[in-house]
Amino acid sequence: MAGGVSRLAVWWRQPDHYDWLTGYLASRDLQKFVRLFVAATTATLGAITLAMTWSPAGPGRAVAYIAVLLSVAWCMTVALLWARRWPTRRQSIYYAVTAVASTAVVCLSYSDALFGLIACMTFAMLAGYVAFFHRATLLLLTLAVAAATTLALAIKLSASSGDVVGAACVFMGITAAEVSVPFVSHTLVHFLGIDVMDSDVDPLCGVLNRRGFYRSAGHLVAAHTLATDRCLAVTMVDLDHFKNVNDTYGHALGDRALIAVGNVLRQHSGDSAVVARVGGEEFCIADIVSDDQINGWAEAVRNAVAAMPFGITASVGVARLPLKSVSVLGRETVDDLIAIADAAMYDAKRSGGNQIREVTAT
Repeated sequence: MAGGVSRLAVWWRQPDHYDWLTGYLASRDLQKFVRLFVAATTATLGAITLAMTWSPAGPGRAVAYIAVLLSVAWCMTVALLWARRWPTRRQSIYYAVTAVASTAVVCLSYSDALFGLIACMTFAMLAGYVAFFHRATLLLLTLAVAAATTLALAIKLSASSGDVVGAACVFMGITAAEVSVPFVSHTLVHFLGIDVMDSDVDPLCGVLNRRGFYRSAGHLVAAHTLATDRCLAVTMVDLDHFKNVNDTYGHALGDRALIAVGNVLRQHSGDSAVVARVGGEEFCIADIVSDDQINGWAEAVRNAVAAMPFGITASVGVARLPLKSVSVLGRETVDDLIAIADAAMYDAKRSGGNQIREVTAT
């Protein structure tokens, strides 16, 4: 019994999975698929909800009708946002909370309680999403709203039909689905976490690790060997005085800072960029870019790190190699650029940090 309570307490306190799962999906080229799937699912639910306004089982009162139309508008807006870009953690939480609230409103608005109960199956999908990406507190909120909504509609169905047993069976069946889907999602995340530990992804930040960097950089170079008007750029980013953060505020805050830096690097990198954490507080990025892109990117990263609420800055070293100047690209070329970028980064660090050094290789 004590062991079960202990495991439950660990599950309750564990952080969300959003950052490393986002990185994992990106490293497997699955982020676009998931993003478009969520967009399509949300838009489909909105279309179904709109169509139900013409059904006799749909919203029966003017207030309910307006609430349903607002929910439809929300669905279409969110679907468009998902179709355009991957959301931040805060945006994802907002999506989950508003989706749960909208679903409850729509389900309770139906004049036919049975149709409302059928619509409650949407909670199962939402709970699965929350269990996959977010903390136990948000999952508990989702399940609580789902249970309350389902129970209210089951009572309404029992009162209108006089079939208490039937209403109870429908309630239990839908509740089982609402609970089982997030359970499966949580189990999947657990095994994905094991996979991440043995994969090319850094388990803390969700970006690639050193092994994954070399593998992906090789694919990047192979795919752009004919882009002779561009440069292969390797950038080393090292956080200045990061040890002070761990010593002063603890490793938990240090980990949050590293996760935030990983997010900053992903947000400011191009779609083709290879982003990796190659040391404790050292990150490496490789991309095929033009000269003007390199200058703007490095400065944007330096400013973004300095603007974070952790009191840290970054020393940035950039090594670029015009593709027109080489005939063969391979692992050795990437290694040489890493060494040059690393030396440039340490030159920036010796000069006081929070600076950029750029070198053109020949």
